[in-house]
Amino acid sequence: MNIFKKRKEKNDKFVKIKLTPTEMFYTNALSIEALVNILERKNILKKGEVLEEIKKLGKERKDKMEEINENIKKNN
Repeated sequence: MNIFKKRKEKNDKFVKIKLTPTEMFYTNALSIEALVNILERKNILKKGEVLEEIKKLGKERKDKMEEINENIKKNN
């Protein structure tokens, strides 16, 4: 997977760097954590609220996947 990174030169052009899926996952996780930390420091949200929302979305996704799987079984 390619991602763009700013060069540390005066012209500030972007170059492509290659990341493995693991590196991409870790980079995304760090980015999300950084954003949540900043928003919490600014009293815009609380980490607990973010975690609850993640749990809620995970449950909704799981329920939807179960529903889809049941529909597939019924139609076969």
